[in-house]
Amino acid sequence: MQRAGFRASKIILFSAVLALSAACSASRPDIIQVGPWFESRPPDEVALFFSREETAKPWGAIAIIHSSRFPPNDKSAIANSKKQARIMAAEIGADGLILTEETVKGDPQIGVYQEPEVYISALAFKYAADISTAPQK
Repeated sequence: MQRAGFRASKIILFSAVLALSAACSASRPDIIQVGPWFESRPPDEVALFFSREETAKPWGAIAIIHSSRFPPNDKSAIANSKKQARIMAAEIGADGLILTEETVKGDPQIGVYQEPEVYISALAFKYAADISTAPQK
């Protein structure tokens, strides 16, 4: 009888670990392809920017990445989402990533309080290698 109890506790523990793993994988950001993807590269080779104005060379967008929503004071979730976005950008061969922290627009309803939420929005891009323009007249 003790074996059955031990086996049941192992099954419960395994189920809990499996559920936790599923919850972690469900938080993977969404990625939307908007251009061609390239050979992957190491994440530390993907340059990070926080606005379009910071980029110095011409580029083209290849993907948009959105994280799940989380409370604005959850600094760990913000940092992890930014790290995951950079990894995803590296997997698709991006040269750079423009990261922004967006606030979820609340739905104004009378008498209903909504906790504020934020998410990470990122634009993965590839530098344009050869740009030719017609001479100006």
